[in-house]
Amino acid sequence: MTTAAADPTIRAVVAGEKKVLVVEDERDLRLALASRLRDRGLIVDEAGGGQAAMDLMAVEHYAVILVDLLMPQPDGFALLEALSSGQLKKPSVVLVTTGADPTVLDRLDPDRIHGVVRKPFDADELADLVNACAEIRSRSNVEMMALAMMSTAALFDLL
Repeated sequence: MTTAAADPTIRAVVAGEKKVLVVEDERDLRLALASRLRDRGLIVDEAGGGQAAMDLMAVEHYAVILVDLLMPQPDGFALLEALSSGQLKKPSVVLVTTGADPTVLDRLDPDRIHGVVRKPFDADELADLVNACAEIRSRSNVEMMALAMMSTAALFDLL
């Protein structure tokens, strides 16, 4: 039997942690995003490249991962491929940040990516979006079922 102490995925769920990984090779942008996310009460890990992100994801579970597509090898595409292949623990939400030409986005798997944020972006708006995603993912299954039941009951009240 796996225990919460032995498995960071279980520990994150049990503790309701809102953990985020920021994968960005531009140091100043990475630090600014991480700071804004921490200001919102999130636990933030940072990776300056794809390999550092893969190393972190091998041992940690994240509610949200922000991935810069265009960075030194392995780039964001390789990181996303590793996620899709099951080589890494899967996060709940994957958001991509990029300044790449829109045609590059055709290479993204829409079943794996939850959103694309074009650079330049407003760091506070992105932090609010990430915080909302992390909040939803940090809720327990019981809380999610209760919310679904409340929503369904409200729907039937309207009928």
